[in-house]
Amino acid sequence: MKNGSLIAVLVLTAGMVVTSHPVQAEELFYYLDDGRVVITNTPSRTDIRTVPGFSGRVMHAMKSNLPATPFDPTIRILGSRYGLDPDLIKAVAYVESAFKPDAVSPKGAVGLMQLMPDTAAMYGVTDLTDPDQNLKAGARHLRSLMDEFNGDLTLVLAAYNAGSGAVRRSGGVPAYRETRNYVRKVRERLGEPVSRSAVAAMPAAPAVSRGGIRRITDSDGTVRYTN
Repeated sequence: MKNGSLIAVLVLTAGMVVTSHPVQAEELFYYLDDGRVVITNTPSRTDIRTVPGFSGRVMHAMKSNLPATPFDPTIRILGSRYGLDPDLIKAVAYVESAFKPDAVSPKGAVGLMQLMPDTAAMYGVTDLTDPDQNLKAGARHLRSLMDEFNGDLTLVLAAYNAGSGAVRRSGGVPAYRETRNYVRKVRERLGEPVSRSAVAAMPAAPAVSRGGIRRITDSDGTVRYTN
């Protein structure tokens, strides 16, 4: 099928989908399956693409305070792949870099998710300014922290900013102004306002049993530890 014909089919089919079955999604996606065009509102495949000219036509009421960006399709795919709320990935990227792929912090963190070179190397990043690589590594790091801190979002965000070691040494959110402000800002972007006093009184990090820990390597090379 020629490119022009494919685009025409995609736009026509997408219009029919929305007219007959309104979907709660920011965008529609498509992929080719043995020559057939499959349209979906769930970005669950690595070879999936957005329907040309359709981005943003169908919107949903977002719980978070986040703008639409060109990185949204990738963020949704990563959220599905790593079991994360896409809004969490997006909120971290917003607070970290305001979605600037070439952002560099005074401490040397780079890219959309403001990855330090050592952290990026752990996830095989070869170009910190490449949005896809940076977002994927940032999402994998969030997933790792979610596992480490049993899904406690406050501690996960504190660890993303200050390091998991600092969180464990402090028994909770470290008493760093930057880290506490960071936790508050990300949660505000998620539509979950948290007062400064509440952040200061955050609970201690949960103890992690070292007995029976298993190392799991996913098909994409992700290494996870679980009990």
